[in-house]
Amino acid sequence: MRAQQGIAFLVGLLPGLIGGLYLAWEVFPPPPGGSSPAELAIPYQELWIVLAARADAVERDPATLRRRLEALALPDLPERVAALAERGLLENWPSGVVQDLARAAQQLGARSPALVVILATPVPTRVPPSPTLIPTPTASPTATPTPRPSPTPVPTWEPSPAPLETPTATPTRSEGPLVEQRPLCEGSPLLRIRVFDPDGKERSGVRIWVSGPRGTETLLTGLKPGMGDGYADVQMEPQGTYRLGIEGPGSVLTEVAAQPCELPHGPGGWTGWEVDVRLAR
Repeated sequence: MRAQQGIAFLVGLLPGLIGGLYLAWEVFPPPPGGSSPAELAIPYQELWIVLAARADAVERDPATLRRRLEALALPDLPERVAALAERGLLENWPSGVVQDLARAAQQLGARSPALVVILATPVPTRVPPSPTLIPTPTASPTATPTPRPSPTPVPTWEPSPAPLETPTATPTRSEGPLVEQRPLCEGSPLLRIRVFDPDGKERSGVRIWVSGPRGTETLLTGLKPGMGDGYADVQMEPQGTYRLGIEGPGSVLTEVAAQPCELPHGPGGWTGWEVDVRLAR
């Protein structure tokens, strides 16, 4: 009896369920939604910007790029794209992605020293190796013939000429950036870099490379306005050695290391550094 009741229930339920779905989706469908890219969360808006910039790198169509990005309805669109490019540079995103973002920001009208640096020739991602001295082969010694004695001439006295003064050459060198560095004992070592122009004013948009235990990182001054226009920093690892260079031709500016030190209060710390770089004229 109970089995017959269950079968009758299913026979009545299935037609009702199918009929309800048909009415909901075919006879009385829901109205179309009004969602748009402007309703996306911030991480997905940033992904939208990256994808639009990457597509424009292939299409090279400024009108299409602008139409895609304006769908986000951002009031500060050029600045947002430029800030995303600078963030990518700071966080070591792939150079192609960062340059595509910088190019898109410029097409939208954004202007900043950081964009100029990003679109310039990239800094090598590794420290150039030091030149290796190639040994010069030494010629095997040859026997020197013994000279035969010759008649000794009678010496004739002649006045000796006055010695000529040889001018002393003053070595010259090309002036490079001036570097001053100061150690700081702290719990979490930090390499703080501050770049000044020849007149002593902090300069933003200067590209710096720092080679350390994690590889080579690229920094850009001025991305932390609260710390100054010429400021940049990188977290150091204990016992790590770091080499610092700057954009343009030239060798390593300085080399510092995070060594153990004694804090005034509490456990032992590590040596962080403040490095001031004054550019040459």
